Amino acid sequence: MKFDFMGYRHTFLMGSGLLILLSLLLLLGKGLNYGIDFKGGNIIHLRFLEVMDENKIRQVFAQIPNLYFKPEQVVIQAVATGGGKEFILQYPAPAVDEKETSELHSTIMRQLKEKAPYEDESLAISNVGPTLGEEMKWQGIRAAFFSVVGILLYLAWRFEFYSGTGAVLALVHDLIITLGFISLLNVEFDVSVLAAVLTMLGYSVNDTIVVFDRIRENRRLMREQSFIALINESINSTLGRTINTSLTTLFTLFALLLVGGTSIKGFATTLTFGIAIGTYSSIFVASPILLFLTGERLDRKRR
Repeated sequence: MKFDFMGYRHTFLMGSGLLILLSLLLLLGKGLNYGIDFKGGNIIHLRFLEVMDENKIRQVFAQIPNLYFKPEQVVIQAVATGGGKEFILQYPAPAVDEKETSELHSTIMRQLKEKAPYEDESLAISNVGPTLGEEMKWQGIRAAFFSVVGILLYLAWRFEFYSGTGAVLALVHDLIITLGFISLLNVEFDVSVLAAVLTMLGYSVNDTIVVFDRIRENRRLMREQSFIALINESINSTLGRTINTSLTTLFTLFALLLVGGTSIKGFATTLTFGIAIGTYSSIFVASPILLFLTGERLDRKRR
């Protein structure tokens, strides 16, 4: 049984428009919860005297009195060659002047050593200032922009301008809704989440290319059919591949969500939602936009 995707195109486009509107309201009203990479903070590289893990380290921070940040905000990364003792810790900087920041940091390090002793010679401390964080924020925006432009140019060359435009508009749809989702759940937006967003864009356009490539093939084989029938046939013939690819990827991401730990939770959460919305847009957004731009006839030159 084949589904009439194009018959419901107006319903799906209206639903997508509503999601985009809600996402924009969230981004304008609530904004993103930027992490240390984008708003500044302290980075500590140290080696504990005893074997530690992520949960133990967070418990230690929870025991420090008058902590100005939550233990959940600490980004903990184990060093692969550290034997469970060497870690890189990141926590946000306080909204105070440089002198007070230094005093607070010294207090935290002293109390951390009392509760979880570490080797003094292994200690390395660096700071990400607000200026550097703002620069990284703009670098992330530029990375997303150039990714979209590059995709548009490639698709315009590989297929045609209308197909490239449809794919890019679907990408913008995915980007806005995914950022709205991140804002809604208050996911900390750091470099790993940015990487998840860019990965999602690549995954989404890959799904769209599969559908558009089948549409191009069918244009040579189904010249007597309407463009609506051709698109429906193309989506139905690639639907199994799209679902199977997405599900296998989502199974891996679900595993990361369950056992991956706090440090990659933001990445896994963002990419899980991004792949789901990207799969949806490649079917219910990109193809209807292509139909709208092209018209219902197979060969626009004969109109």
